[in-house]
Amino acid sequence: MINTALQHWREGKPSLGIWINLPDIHLAETLARTGVDWLCFDLQHGLMDYSDLTRLLPAICGQPVTPLVRVAANTPDQIGKVLDVGAEGVIVPMVNSAEEARQAAAACYYPPQGQRSCGPMRPAMVSGIEYLAHANAQIACLPMIETEEGLENVEEIAAVEGVDGLFVGPMDLCYGLGIAPGDFGNPRFKEAIAAIIAACQKHERVVGMFGYSAEMAHESLRNGFHFASAGTDISFFRSGVSRGLAIARGENPDEAAARGGY
Repeated sequence: MINTALQHWREGKPSLGIWINLPDIHLAETLARTGVDWLCFDLQHGLMDYSDLTRLLPAICGQPVTPLVRVAANTPDQIGKVLDVGAEGVIVPMVNSAEEARQAAAACYYPPQGQRSCGPMRPAMVSGIEYLAHANAQIACLPMIETEEGLENVEEIAAVEGVDGLFVGPMDLCYGLGIAPGDFGNPRFKEAIAAIIAACQKHERVVGMFGYSAEMAHESLRNGFHFASAGTDISFFRSGVSRGLAIARGENPDEAAARGGY
């Protein structure tokens, strides 16, 4: 088992992903074949649950794409179950302290590095018992920084052993800073981003961004992020349909595609 996205991050190579909100096997498989580096299946806000993962992750197995999962909460049962169904990295929301980051890391890794309980159903089906020998080195633990408290403790969070990197939830970070959601040009938001990047650089961690568009992802990678989502399954579907209809109607396709959203 080689976690290609994690390998790219360790080699200092930027990577792009797509956020998955819909529990559709065929859409997930199609997106896995586009050349994207990783797909993140969202159990926190996406329209799916754990039972959907048991179908979605096997659908992309064998493709050169890393399956990440954003769990609904920072608990051992949430994290352990998504790893046991085949996730190769976990994005953990609302991590506000070093202790919470240690809890996330402990749930990601087998002893002695962590406290993950042994029962890797799907990985063992694919790789056999050999999975256990390599799992700790091939799992990514990615706490999210999206609150004022998390930002205040970002250096301590980044320093936690077992944390591979930090992931920015930009909308919630705006809320946490007391600024309008989407006001990414606000000086307070920019200062927060600079602090997160600096903490990751100091502790040799990667840093990722939830990008709402390809433009936002490109800008993030250009400004110090190692990985970013270029959009979501819904936004790509909507923009593609909008562009196609605009062309058919003789309208400006770029304006139609820009109407986006999740």
